[in-house]
Amino acid sequence: MAAESDKLFEITRTSEELSKLASNLLDLEEQLPCNRNQVIRPGSQLSEKLHFHDKNGNVVSAYPVIVDFRRLLQLHNTNPYHNNDVISGISNDNLLHAVVGLYDIALSEMTLDVLYATVCEKWARTIVLVQDMKDAVKDAEFRKKEKKEQMNGKSESDDESNKLDEKLNVDIGDDKYEEEEGSPSKFEGVFSDVEDDEEDDDEEEEDESDEEDFSVGIHSFIKSAVTRRKQRNVKETSLDEHDIGVESRIIGCLTFEKKYVRHKERVVHLTIVTVRPRYRKYGIGKYLLSQVIDSSVSGQYEAIVVHADNGAVEFFQKFGFSDDVVLNSRWSELAEQFTNCTLMCYLPGFTGHTVLSAINLPGLEVYEMDQELKKWKDKTLESYQAQITCVMRMKQEIFNLQKKVKCQDNMIKMLAVENEKVKQEKIILEKELMIQKLNTRTNMPGGEEELSTSELITRLQEEVNKLECSDIRLQIGSRIEEYKDLDVFPMSPLRKHQEPYDHMMDAALFYDISQQFKEAMHADPCIKIQYEVTSVHKATLSNEVKDRYKTATLALHDSNMVTQLYYCGGLENPQRLNQIMQTGFTEQDFSHGEFGRGLYFSKYPSRAAQFSAFSILVLVEVGLGSVETVTKPDRARTKPSSDADSIITPGRLYKLEDETHESMFNQEYVIFNTKQILPLCLINYVTADHGS
Repeated sequence: MAAESDKLFEITRTSEELSKLASNLLDLEEQLPCNRNQVIRPGSQLSEKLHFHDKNGNVVSAYPVIVDFRRLLQLHNTNPYHNNDVISGISNDNLLHAVVGLYDIALSEMTLDVLYATVCEKWARTIVLVQDMKDAVKDAEFRKKEKKEQMNGKSESDDESNKLDEKLNVDIGDDKYEEEEGSPSKFEGVFSDVEDDEEDDDEEEEDESDEEDFSVGIHSFIKSAVTRRKQRNVKETSLDEHDIGVESRIIGCLTFEKKYVRHKERVVHLTIVTVRPRYRKYGIGKYLLSQVIDSSVSGQYEAIVVHADNGAVEFFQKFGFSDDVVLNSRWSELAEQFTNCTLMCYLPGFTGHTVLSAINLPGLEVYEMDQELKKWKDKTLESYQAQITCVMRMKQEIFNLQKKVKCQDNMIKMLAVENEKVKQEKIILEKELMIQKLNTRTNMPGGEEELSTSELITRLQEEVNKLECSDIRLQIGSRIEEYKDLDVFPMSPLRKHQEPYDHMMDAALFYDISQQFKEAMHADPCIKIQYEVTSVHKATLSNEVKDRYKTATLALHDSNMVTQLYYCGGLENPQRLNQIMQTGFTEQDFSHGEFGRGLYFSKYPSRAAQFSAFSILVLVEVGLGSVETVTKPDRARTKPSSDADSIITPGRLYKLEDETHESMFNQEYVIFNTKQILPLCLINYVTADHGS
């Protein structure tokens, strides 16, 4: 009996629980009578029904929905018979037109084609606050009652009715947006919260476009919306669901787009946000911003960027957005079609938590912190402006100095030419004087009997040796260009007509090269032994080689950048050096070094000697042109950059741990074009002890 009693008790309790569950379901259905018209697709609704209050105690309720219009419309195009509407009873096309219409009323400076493209961008998402049908009907009834109280007579109603009739005379035609110059907003008769008069809508032919047009159906939507407005205005009985469209249910919306700046920084670009004028001051804008800031809605990001209207800057500042010019310069590439706007950004905390309500907490400490931060930003901006001003003025000063240096360089060249002419005249006069003295002594009576030929030669040599060393040194600088153009020694078989041997010219050349060699050796702190030049063999180049060099020099980016360097090569093939003195360099002389395949040169003979044959160096003239500084080794390099003619490197002897001033002696120039090089002479040298 006890077992049967327990079993009967369990059955009774189960029956009571099922009855209670059924009762609860019925109560829930009664509490939400309009849910059949407010069914939202799973995953699109962000939260339950929200209630927004203003300071006067008025309340407006709405459901937050997030929509990817581009994807929805493309799915509809692929399968038009499948119902994929986000909100039951509202087509996705009409929802799109309603959102764009609300944007168009609030942002009159943006054209409809731009608004459609922005809302339907590939990575764009739109958050829409939609009233349920029951609340929308109540709201429309309340506004209709208000309007009747404000009307002063039947004439005004008749005038408005006539204008509405004109509004309905819209030729549907090709039902998509066509831009019209000087026309008001297409949605002026749909989203006018103050019930302004409507104007005529005329269509124009639209140019064909390859891009997908999401504005298809705009005129049908506008005509339906205007018809519903007319019905609400003239209807004497209570309004029902058929009198309310989606344009009456949207109270606010926000569109954002996920982008990558410089292909690495994840940014949420808040493109458009607006709230219907009659629902402002309800905290709706704050809620929309909080949804974008929430990473669970917009995804992980490093910043939120917005192009705020100049009148909305203070609104965004209240919620943590900054209009700092230097900071926002990082997002300048997001400007796109936005004009007359202020670029602002929101940066989340390090922890990633975003509590929008904590941004504008009242209190003295927060105010003082904001003031200190503002002072710091102002000082930083002043410092940056001062630095930029200094840099720009220095840049202009450098331009002026370069111009002065160029003028001085031209003056020096002109004086050098004049000096060369004077010295040439001096040499000619000295030669004439020597010849005159020789002729005078030769023509003396009995001169042939008194002076022998050997005595005449000896005396002539003595006269030459009496020239002061100072005169020789003065001639050295002025004869350098002449030495560069010398083909061979006076006795070279290349000359058709041999000139008299000029001993003073060769003496000056030998002296100049010897002094240059000794000074360069002495400048290197690593060289402890003294060296001296034993002989100098001038190059015997053809006119073709020299003309080729001159042409290549004039074609450089900087034809004035010409200097003398020592060849860092010849160690592996020393017999090739004599051939270079006759025919010049070829690509077979290239070295496969750490900084590329080319000819390596150095200003210091001590470094060049380590790559050349024993006791032999080659002195060349090199047209460097525009020099590119290269520090990274690259054996595959075969030419400089497009705006350079040669490169300067740390050198093949450079070691990374060697950071002293002596490392500059390891620097090497690399030339990739043999036409930029003119061999001058072959130098033989020995140590000073060995030479003595």
